[in-house]
Amino acid sequence: MKTIDDFIKENLERFDSDGPPEGHFERFETRLQKMEKPESRQIRMVILRVAASVLLGLVLSYAALLEFRYLDRRADSMYMSAFYPELKEAESFYNAQLAKKYNEIQELQFGGADAEKKLIARELSDMNIRVRDMKKDLRSNPEDERIMNAIINMYQLKIELMDMIIARAHQSTISIL
Repeated sequence: MKTIDDFIKENLERFDSDGPPEGHFERFETRLQKMEKPESRQIRMVILRVAASVLLGLVLSYAALLEFRYLDRRADSMYMSAFYPELKEAESFYNAQLAKKYNEIQELQFGGADAEKKLIARELSDMNIRVRDMKKDLRSNPEDERIMNAIINMYQLKIELMDMIIARAHQSTISIL
């Protein structure tokens, strides 16, 4: 059996006689020149990556602002303090009381029932949404005193509800024994 080396040695003229086809070197040269242009491609990729990062940052910032309702609260605060200073003062008073009550509720033990805590938190959140909606109504009807009174009443109702929750939670933890 012949090896491949023997076959090549016997047929050396077949392997040496053929050179590259016509235009081979020219085509190779143009391909080399095309490969030497990746700088512009690399610059374009860097610009696209930076643009994508900036866009992603903007989208995340916008989503965070919406999620935390920062813009709504900021606009409400500025609008209320400019046009309704007495409402702003009442809100700051009630918000201070609500913060204390909320902290008390967070520290309460509901007998291991997290569902009750979630239900209470959801109800309090719904009340906040109602207050925000009333503030939007107040913007569209700035002369309506009933809306301002309704906002204050909602704060009072929320404080009463939180007091009731705290009182009932304390009653259930006190033992007769």
